[in-house]
Amino acid sequence: MVLRRGGPVRPAPSTMGVRMRMRAALIALGLLCAVTASGCGGARQTTTVRVKAAKPPPPRAGLRIGVVGPLRVGVEGAVVERGRIEQVAGDALVLVSASAADATSVAAAADAHPTSHFALVGASVKDVRRPNLLGLVLDERQAARLGGVVAGLVAGEQGGQEARVAWVGPQERALAAAFARGAQGVRPGTTVLRAWSRDNPAACKEAALGAIDRGAVAVMAHGGTCADAAIAGAHQQNRIGLRIADFEFPDVPAGVVVGDAVSGVYHGGEDLVFGAASGAIGVSRLDPRVSPDLAVRAHTAAQQLASGLRPSG
Repeated sequence: MVLRRGGPVRPAPSTMGVRMRMRAALIALGLLCAVTASGCGGARQTTTVRVKAAKPPPPRAGLRIGVVGPLRVGVEGAVVERGRIEQVAGDALVLVSASAADATSVAAAADAHPTSHFALVGASVKDVRRPNLLGLVLDERQAARLGGVVAGLVAGEQGGQEARVAWVGPQERALAAAFARGAQGVRPGTTVLRAWSRDNPAACKEAALGAIDRGAVAVMAHGGTCADAAIAGAHQQNRIGLRIADFEFPDVPAGVVVGDAVSGVYHGGEDLVFGAASGAIGVSRLDPRVSPDLAVRAHTAAQQLASGLRPSG
């Protein structure tokens, strides 16, 4: 209180309000420091929280299916394990794509693991029969015939009256005949060239280019590096190239045997052949040079073949 003449003078209200607010803030700060573990301005303390490591999830229940190569399996009750054949050879059933290993290699694995069952998908095991080894064979003649249908459709669209198509590669007469049947069935009068060659890329490409020089608007080869080279030659001339694998679905027989295994049924010592009726033969992929309209007709022809009808597109 300030004494002045005329009596005491109180502080201005605004000044008092500021002092009260400052005091309240100091009290609040003191309380905060009192309840915190570290205090105010003191050494900082840390609290260690121990977290138990999460337990790994239990292994999935189901039948262990080893898969070697580009196969897709989606069967309820099956647990897929991918890897090299030596990594998955101990599984109950081992699926091996023919693109990943040959019959001799798979037979050796079957001998080394007699309690496991093996299936070679896309090839025969007739020369290496084992009681625990199964061959899942795709009907390549039907695939070649469907390829011929596509080639015949291309010839009708692009080749005019002198349309020609060609089978390229080693002398596989049964496949070449099936190809010709498909082409001439969908377009009677189509000339089918047999451009035989040795089974190496350079010879196959040369044979394909020779067939194109003779008027072929589409060529087809069996598979492997020979087909790669023949198709490359066709594309070089802006022509259509086909291969057997364009008309195969190896996942279909793989799924069938996995389903049987889950049910407790295993096969071995034989080949099982899968054709269009099973869904294993159809239009898997087509050369991008095939027009959308022809692609639709090709799928129609595949459905007709699966139904036992003559594929006409």
